[in-house]
Amino acid sequence: MAKKPRPKVGIALGSGGARGWCHIGVLRELEAMGLKPDVISGASMGALVGAIYAGEALDALEDWALKLTARDFFSMLDIDLSSGGLVEGADILEVIRRLVSTERIEDLPVPLALVSTDMATGREVWMTKGDLAEAVRASVALPGVIGPFRIEDRWFLDGGLTNPLPVTACRILGAEVIIAANPNGRFDGTFWADREHELPGLLYTWKDRLPKVAALSGLLGGEDDKEPTPQYLDVIAASIDIMTDGIRRSKLAGDPPHVVLDAHLSKLSVLDFHRATEAIEEGRRIVRENADAIARCAKL
Repeated sequence: MAKKPRPKVGIALGSGGARGWCHIGVLRELEAMGLKPDVISGASMGALVGAIYAGEALDALEDWALKLTARDFFSMLDIDLSSGGLVEGADILEVIRRLVSTERIEDLPVPLALVSTDMATGREVWMTKGDLAEAVRASVALPGVIGPFRIEDRWFLDGGLTNPLPVTACRILGAEVIIAANPNGRFDGTFWADREHELPGLLYTWKDRLPKVAALSGLLGGEDDKEPTPQYLDVIAASIDIMTDGIRRSKLAGDPPHVVLDAHLSKLSVLDFHRATEAIEEGRRIVRENADAIARCAKL
C-alpha cells in the first residue's frame, strides 16, 4: 500500500526583536528532523529570518548573527530621531540584499508572506510580491527603535503590531499543517523586573568611545541610580511585549496552529542582538522538546 503524501507544512515565525534569532535554531532543528517547510510566513524578526531562509542564505545569516557585537548594534543608532526611531534601518536593507540573490518575493523557491502594518490605516498587510529587502525592512520597523519605512505612497510599521505570530498568512499560502514559533514565551508571567539590565550597562561601557551611545545614555538616566527604575529601553521593550502578547493570544484563539513552539527567552531584551548564540540554541531546544508532536502532525 502506497504511503500517503506528507501534508503541506507551513511555519509561522513570530516577532520578538533579538529573541527572533531563535528562528534560526528552529529551522535548523526542523531540517535535522527531515522537515523543510513548504510555505513560510513571518512578522518582524520572523520576516527577516524567514526571508533569508526562503532565499537559501541561512548559513550566511547565522554566521553574521553570531559575529554581531554590541558595538556593531550601537554603530547603527540614529540618535537625532529624524528617522522615526533609534535605528534608521539602512543596514537591514543592505544585509538582505547582500545575503539573498533573489530580489523579488514571488521569485523565491518557497512561497513567503511577510507581515507589516500600514501606519495610516493600522491594518495588517501581507506582502507576497515585490522587493524582498523592502518588505523585510517594512516588517521590522519596531516602534521607538527602528524607523517606519515607505514603499511607494505608504508608510509601514512593524508586523508584530497587528499579527505577531502570522498563522493565518501561512494557511492562506496553502499550508495544511502549521507550526508556529513564538520567541516571546512568558513562563514567569512578568514583562519587566527590577534587575540590572545588560544593555544599559553596555551603553555606559561604550559611551566614551561612540558619540551616538553617549547621546543615548542620556535617555537612560544615571548609571549610579540607587534604585532600579524603568528606563527608556525598558519602557519600549515592556510596552511592545505587553501589547503583542495580548494580540497574539487573541489571534491564536481564532486560528490556532497545529504546534506552538514557545521559546523561553524572557531574560533577553528585544535589543539584545549580540546574544544570538543562546537564542539559536533555545530554538533548537523547543523543536526537540516538541519533536513527537511535529512528527505526528507532519506525518514524518
